Amino acid sequence: MTTDQPHPEPPPQRSPLHTLKVSVVSLLCLATVSYVDYATGYEFLFFVFYFIPVGVCGWYMGRLGTLSMAALSGACWFLVDVLSDHKYPYEVIRYWNSFTCFLAFATIGLALHHLKRGRDKERKSLRELEKAMTELQDSTREIRNLQSQLQVVCAWTQRLRIEGKWVTLDEFLTNKLNLRISHGISPEALVEIKRELSKGTSPES
Repeated sequence: MTTDQPHPEPPPQRSPLHTLKVSVVSLLCLATVSYVDYATGYEFLFFVFYFIPVGVCGWYMGRLGTLSMAALSGACWFLVDVLSDHKYPYEVIRYWNSFTCFLAFATIGLALHHLKRGRDKERKSLRELEKAMTELQDSTREIRNLQSQLQVVCAWTQRLRIEGKWVTLDEFLTNKLNLRISHGISPEALVEIKRELSKGTSPES
């Protein structure tokens, strides 16, 4: 007996135009933030505004785009710090600060990315639930309609007359009640088949 195992949901497909628009907006935002940071000098702490382009990519793009923008933002922060002639006791401190900026940018960007995906999954689940509720209401309405009417069954073929049409029991269960059915042999039929086989006759005779 096999069971259906859930497969991981593929990431949503984005059009190249959408990716291009988000990339251009993020790059323009990063360029603006970098210029203002350079113009104001290293005395003013402008670090927090580098989260804006990273957050845009995290919300509207995938992991790769988010990490790329985080790395680019860290590189821009490093370049602005160098051009601002910010002096450190040891040059390694500048590299460490740049790496710390990259980690902070990547963390916030990926957090926004996962938050967006979680919201999208929640909305998709809500739509599926609404669809299931609509189908359930339609099935309930159909069942109540059938219960309120006298159903006619053919005494020879065992077909049911539904809305002027003669349908088999299988068609009634699948089309009207939306049930999944299978076929088997009842104990009574199995005894009858064995009895006929023991007489040397086929079940069809």
